[in-house]
Amino acid sequence: MTIFRSRSLDASAASPADTLRGVSRRTPACPHCATADEQPLVCERCGWHWYANPKPAAAVIVELDAGGPDPSILLLRRAVEPGLGAWDLPAGYLDPGESFEAAARRETLEEAGIEVELVALAGVYHSPAANAVTVVYQGRAQEAAASVQTDFESSEHAWVPRSAIGEWLPRIAFPSMASAIADWAAGRLGGPRPDAN
Repeated sequence: MTIFRSRSLDASAASPADTLRGVSRRTPACPHCATADEQPLVCERCGWHWYANPKPAAAVIVELDAGGPDPSILLLRRAVEPGLGAWDLPAGYLDPGESFEAAARRETLEEAGIEVELVALAGVYHSPAANAVTVVYQGRAQEAAASVQTDFESSEHAWVPRSAIGEWLPRIAFPSMASAIADWAAGRLGGPRPDAN
């Protein structure tokens, strides 16, 4: 088990926002809190428009014994918010200029310490709460004997067999990833979801 220590901050230390006080100015709303009627946000100086488009993300359903009678998938227990204490797939947002495939491989390596081969597109899932669209791949470890090495975002890992997925779905941190896992367990992969809006 990994032990995490939090750093205590000196109460007299300035917050990051305070350090920019002299070079910044207030705006009516930021992209995070602007209401629907305030969007798009438009720069008064250059006319650039900011739209609240979904953020692209990638995830991997890492399979173990994919050809066996009861294959398992890798789940990580979240050690950070959002979803602290709940379970998730290796996943994250794309870096600027990064492809979905590269992000999926990078996130799995960072979060689980496993280099994966992406073998198929599992599906595309929308998360209204996070304003994100996640491309989910099926993958397998490039080295069969690779061991999971979680990073600071995860406190533990589990290999969950297909036969136990139903018991685990309520423990999944995000509804979009629970849908991806349920689709994998039911063999619904790659196509549009019949119940998607």
